[in-house]
Amino acid sequence: MKSTKQKKILILSGIAHMVNVVETAKRMGYYTIVTDKAPGSPAKKVADKSYDISTSEIDRLAEMARHEQIDGVFNGFDDLNTWNALALCEKLGLPYYATEEQLEICSNKDQFKEHCRKFGVPVSEEYVIDAKLQDEDIAKLTFPVIIKPVDSYASQGITICYTPEELKSGYEKALDYSKSGNVIIERFIDTPYGTMMYYTVQNGDVFLSAVTDRHVHQQFKELPPLPIAVAFPSMHKELYLEKVDPQIRDMLKGMGIQNGVLMIQALYEEGEFFIYEMGFRISGSQHYTIVEQQTGINLLEMMLDHALGEPIDKYDISSFDDSYIPRPSCNLPILLDNGIIAKVSGLEKVLAMPQVLSFVGCRHAGDVVEHTGSYSPMFGRFNITADSLDELHETIDAIYDTLTITSTEKRDMILVRYQPKALPVYE
Repeated sequence: MKSTKQKKILILSGIAHMVNVVETAKRMGYYTIVTDKAPGSPAKKVADKSYDISTSEIDRLAEMARHEQIDGVFNGFDDLNTWNALALCEKLGLPYYATEEQLEICSNKDQFKEHCRKFGVPVSEEYVIDAKLQDEDIAKLTFPVIIKPVDSYASQGITICYTPEELKSGYEKALDYSKSGNVIIERFIDTPYGTMMYYTVQNGDVFLSAVTDRHVHQQFKELPPLPIAVAFPSMHKELYLEKVDPQIRDMLKGMGIQNGVLMIQALYEEGEFFIYEMGFRISGSQHYTIVEQQTGINLLEMMLDHALGEPIDKYDISSFDDSYIPRPSCNLPILLDNGIIAKVSGLEKVLAMPQVLSFVGCRHAGDVVEHTGSYSPMFGRFNITADSLDELHETIDAIYDTLTITSTEKRDMILVRYQPKALPVYE
């Protein structure tokens, strides 16, 4: 006889992105508990219960989880909490979708590139240089280069260097952000365009949920570019399927991944893809809202069920492989200029547009915005789906026409506007 006990899920982090996670879990009939160190964080306000315990205090969380008789642990949107969730699940004997070895490969840029090469996955060129940064070694570099901590996330600690002097200061910055004290130097591919792939693994079978075009804007020459639009499907979908997808599938199977959703980022240059990053978690863009609109299958629900030990066979995604995106869609981040937000107008009207599926806000009136190389200048992200490209482009224009964000100096703070009609046509 099936138990009628309501299952409890512990959700690590109460940031705004997690509000939809809590609401989805509650809709599925689960009892939700949110924890982080910030009293009153957004997702706590909609959860059934919350605690002000840091997600890194594993022993305290385990004690609380046993007291609450937690049935599963869930994390999303940030890399740090994948590690915390894994440690907590191991301590409690609960299921988790990733192993330590898999997270190690995804979290360490050196290991990830080595793993890519093992399976013939193309990666960007890197330079081997002594940590003492001898002048003769630096002279061998072709500038510009991009220097990164091997184990950071969210674009933290990254610098684009155009001169030997910038390389030396960028090296020190990368070291400051690296827990292991290691950095990586790569050729900088100067392009406003890349690709992002979303894969779903279910019971060992790998499916390509989407190939997308990732358009970026670089506000300062030394800071990494930030996304201004992720367009579904990619104009290079067929080329990617031919040249890279088979190797990526082999790599994911070679990692032993059985279940999970993941994203892989690549640069694109003259018909070639250069893979540079993988996140083994649900993405901050909440791509699952667009996938559900196309397929009727909610990947967030699938992963919530998996976290609670429920079978996930009912989520039949086998028919939606090879980037099944029949309706043009877009994840539209709104990037802000430096300043203090005084007023936000028109947001409710944008959310009422039928093409707008969801929105996650990161910034509010009173917030100070400063470009530091991370995602901090992002006001929020809209997920949009339309019946045609024309309708999608008209909706994007309407969002920009309707949404107004002004600074205390009465300046328009929206930094850049994605203009798909002005893009070149790629082969």
